[in-house]
Amino acid sequence: MKIIYTDKPGNESGVCYRLLDQFFGVIGGAKEVVVDGDKPNIIEAYKRAGIIVTDGKAPLLREDGPTVAEFIAAGHKASAYPPEGYASRSTPEEIAEALKAEQDPPETDPLKMKVPELKEWLTRKGIAFESTALKEDLQALVPKE
Repeated sequence: MKIIYTDKPGNESGVCYRLLDQFFGVIGGAKEVVVDGDKPNIIEAYKRAGIIVTDGKAPLLREDGPTVAEFIAAGHKASAYPPEGYASRSTPEEIAEALKAEQDPPETDPLKMKVPELKEWLTRKGIAFESTALKEDLQALVPKE
């Protein structure tokens, strides 16, 4: 049930209107509460009860969406995070890192990789090399495909 605390009650179907001055406690069964006015006591009471409270102006965002890592793992771009209608569950640092990775995707062509990445690639492929080998020598070890 949606409950709206306001000085201007309405008659919207399925909505329980209450005057701001007539708060006597949390109403059981409330799923969404809108407080149209400056009444922190009402807001805090519902938040303590685990009920989402808004000011009625901003759209209600769901809190059960994915983290940025889960979003990307599902095949979406970091630049589209968070999904529409959902609040972010990731820190600003995690989002910034994901955006940077999206802008600078890792190189997949071993012949274009930098030496550290090329050494990692060769190691993953089980190809041995001298630790002091030059880039040209490492590139020569890449199998022709």
